[in-house]
Amino acid sequence: MEVSPVAIASAQRSARDLWADEAEARARFIAGDAVAWAVEQDAASAPDVVVVNPPRRGIGPDLAGWLNECAAPRVIYSSCNPVTLAKDLAAMPALRVVEGRLFDMFPHTDHAEVAVLCERV
Repeated sequence: MEVSPVAIASAQRSARDLWADEAEARARFIAGDAVAWAVEQDAASAPDVVVVNPPRRGIGPDLAGWLNECAAPRVIYSSCNPVTLAKDLAAMPALRVVEGRLFDMFPHTDHAEVAVLCERV
């Protein structure tokens, strides 16, 4: 889920390059608002993995609540703001962090990217 149709087209092109004829079966990319989309979905029909990479403000309580209640066994959360990452993770007690990585994407600054793999408890 991405608000930019151009980014979605690029992701679809990359998936086709990587998986050829299997791309549509292996990954789905949708242009739109993630929160609006998620709250309209049946939580039982969640994908195998949900990847979120929100802006600095985080995913917020609505999407965190949906992720906490949905059936997805794994969530990968990529964050550029450890404060909102911690707040969002606290709002998802049904998920636990099993692995985390720090990426120094901007050397010589205090900015970094953190990716955590969460699994359903």
